[in-house]
Amino acid sequence: MSKENLEQFMKQVADSKELQAKIGKETTEDALVALGAAHGCEFSIEDVQASQELSDAQMEVDRKH
Repeated sequence: MSKENLEQFMKQVADSKELQAKIGKETTEDALVALGAAHGCEFSIEDVQASQELSDAQMEVDRKH
């Protein structure tokens, strides 16, 4: 369930300039989890890490094509 919450939160971020402004390269995983919880989307640091690993893998695939 928390993976779905992370995806829901990322959609909220995509639609909100206010949330985008709060998230930057220096945002820690703990801060991201807390921000998600504050917006009704509870997920874990492990979910964030897994999502990042998938994103990195997809970027690598895209570079090869």
